[in-house]
Amino acid sequence: MKKFINKEQTDEWGVTYSNYGRVLKSVDDKLFTCEEYAIPEGVVVMEYNSFYGQSNLRQIHLPSTLREMGDNAFIHCSIESIEFPEGMTEIPGSACEVCKELKEVRLPSTIRGIGIGAFNGCDKLEEINLPNSIQYMEDNVFSGCTSLNHVILPKQLSWIAPELFDSSGIEFITIPNSITEIGYWAFWGCENLKSLTIPESVTKIGRGIVSAHDGFEGVVCHVPGYHVENEALIEDKTGTLLCCWTTQKDYVVPECVKRIADFSLNDFVETITVKQYVKIEYHDTFASNHNLKKIDFQCGVGGKCGNYLMSGFSI
Repeated sequence: MKKFINKEQTDEWGVTYSNYGRVLKSVDDKLFTCEEYAIPEGVVVMEYNSFYGQSNLRQIHLPSTLREMGDNAFIHCSIESIEFPEGMTEIPGSACEVCKELKEVRLPSTIRGIGIGAFNGCDKLEEINLPNSIQYMEDNVFSGCTSLNHVILPKQLSWIAPELFDSSGIEFITIPNSITEIGYWAFWGCENLKSLTIPESVTKIGRGIVSAHDGFEGVVCHVPGYHVENEALIEDKTGTLLCCWTTQKDYVVPECVKRIADFSLNDFVETITVKQYVKIEYHDTFASNHNLKKIDFQCGVGGKCGNYLMSGFSI
């Protein structure tokens, strides 16, 4: 009897369950034509790629017993909303990536973390609650969520991961005093962002955390060892220009700068003048500057990518 119950069973829609019905194993692409599907109570685990690419699926009902979900569970699905059950502790990587119809996400009070790219590319996502139980959100979680204009960061969150809100619709964001680090490109390409205030609790700031766009009032930085000068955020110890949001047509790099880490995604600047010798370490430092015509390195340029820049621009 135990052998019979434990074997895999497939329902009429091609969804296969195993381990006494506790594990959702796979979905048959040829059989699954549902627009609305309810995973039965008793299922504890959904395996990797469960509903990957099921473009017909518009509504999914998760069981209250669900505790674990593999990566890519609903990637490229057409679901419009999703509610994760109480008891789940992690939203896996790419859980709902590129779900183009997803508008609303409800997270339980038990969630501790959200994996890489979980909601990346969900450009209709307007609403998501972020419970204070969340301790980490990994890279790219909300990248490309252009309809997401406001979130409240959890009080236990200690760092803002790289590209967390990259190219999202965020207009306002309050960085709580629990945050100690902001990763690179965290708010890069957020064309609706009005301003950004960085509290003194932060000890490390990555490059390119913001970029230039109309209506951006700039960065206010309260972090010791960093300062704002001529619409640029500069790390004092190494003299590194981390990002610049200027709308000036002809921009002069502050003379305290010794390294330029990021000056990308700026459609305003046409010429950049650098009076002092500087180093360039990243190949994409000046990427996506569509109207940039000339960089004038008056005292030369070095670093890993210095020669590349010398050959790529008029100087």
